[in-house]
Amino acid sequence: MLYKIGEFSKINKISQRMLRYYDEKSLLKPRKDEVNGYRYYTNDDIKTVSKIKLLRKYHFSMDEIKHVLEMDSEAIKAIFQQKIAELNEKAMEYIDVIEEMKACIEPNQTITRVNAYDVFWGVRKPFHAFCLRNVVDEAGLELLLEQLQYHVNKMNPVLSGKAFSIFHSVQESDVYRYDVEVGQPILLEREITDSRIQCFEETNYISTIHMGSYDSISFAYSALYDWASSHGYRLDGPFIEKYYADKSVAIDKDDFVTEVGIAIKRH
Repeated sequence: MLYKIGEFSKINKISQRMLRYYDEKSLLKPRKDEVNGYRYYTNDDIKTVSKIKLLRKYHFSMDEIKHVLEMDSEAIKAIFQQKIAELNEKAMEYIDVIEEMKACIEPNQTITRVNAYDVFWGVRKPFHAFCLRNVVDEAGLELLLEQLQYHVNKMNPVLSGKAFSIFHSVQESDVYRYDVEVGQPILLEREITDSRIQCFEETNYISTIHMGSYDSISFAYSALYDWASSHGYRLDGPFIEKYYADKSVAIDKDDFVTEVGIAIKRH
C-alpha cells in the first residue's frame, strides 16, 4: 500500500513539515514520483516512524536516531544502556535542583553565610600550567576538569598550585555555553614541547574569595569590577576561578571555596 504525504501524516499523527524534515535528515526517505513530484510512503515506513517516535521519547537526538536505525539488535542494546546511564545522571541533577528549590520555599533553619568580598591586590608571579580549552556548558565544564585531572595524573608533574578555569567568553542559546580554559599549575623541570603547557606572564592582579555555591559567584565578580573602577584600574583579560574546595573535597555546596581573580592595568 502506498500513501500520499497527507494520508501518511494523518495515519501517524505527525505533521507534513516534520515528515519533510525527516526526509532532509535521511531518517525516512519516501518514494518520489518523478512525473508529479508526489511523495509516497509504505507500511514499512509506518514501522520506521513508530521507531523514530519511540527514540525521540527516549531523548535521542536526530543524529543519534539516524545511527540507531542503522544498528543491529546487539548494538541497540549497548546504545540503550548508554542512554539509560545518561538519563540517570540527568535525573540526579533534577533531584538536586528540586531539593534546592524546596530549600528556597521552606523555612530556613540554617545560618546563611554572608560573603564580605575583601579584594586583594598584588603581583602574580609567572608560572606554567597544563591547559585544556573547549566550548562547554556547566556539565561540560566539570567533565573538562576531570579530563584535566586525568592528563595531569598521566603526566605526573610536580604541582605548583590549585586547578583553575579561565572564562574567555559566554555563548547564549538554550543553555549557557562557555569558551573556557582549565589549567593545573606545574613546575617545569625541563623544556617540554607540548602545546597544552602554557606560560602565564607576571601581571598586576586582584582577587577575592567566594564562599559557598557557584550560584551567587557573580557577586565576587562584581566586587572586583567595583574595586578596579574605584581605584583607577581597568580589568585586563578574562576572569579566573581557582578552586580551593569544590565537590571533590566538600559534600555541601555551602562549603565550596573559590578564588576569583583578574589581571588589571592603570587607566
